[in-house]
Amino acid sequence: MSFQRLQSGDRISHPMYGLGMVEGVTTFNQDGRATDFYSVRLSRGDMLTVPVDRAEGLGLRRIVNSLATVVACLRTPAHPLSDNDRERVVELKACWHAPQAAAVTEAVRDLMGRSHTHKLTPNDKRWLANACERLSAEAATVDAIDLFRARAAIQQEIDSLKSNVACSSG
Repeated sequence: MSFQRLQSGDRISHPMYGLGMVEGVTTFNQDGRATDFYSVRLSRGDMLTVPVDRAEGLGLRRIVNSLATVVACLRTPAHPLSDNDRERVVELKACWHAPQAAAVTEAVRDLMGRSHTHKLTPNDKRWLANACERLSAEAATVDAIDLFRARAAIQQEIDSLKSNVACSSG
């Protein structure tokens, strides 16, 4: 997937700073050459500047995950994650920073799939909670719904995945 240049007004997600909106592109002179930066107004009101030529590598992307998209992805078959805790942390971190819109949702699905056969570590559980919060915020923004409603719907789907495991293993 090639990165398409963001436009003023695009709603974005940044893996470290959360949701925001592109306000425009500003050019700064950096080491004697002109460098373009996205000016992003974060949802909490702060401003963030991100080099245009590094935006994809930094995980900046348009937000597109509606609640229906998240739920549909969670219902697809899980892929295995590493049994090695350290390797799994690296895998999950890569998904968190990936520019692909579905990466975090797929990692949530895969972690839930792993929970069928393995106990989740405290790191897994913490990552899962943060990922669900991130997905809820994005879905609430895309669908223009209350954050509480998005959280509840995603949690219901997670609970459904857990109960399906309990029913199939019992």
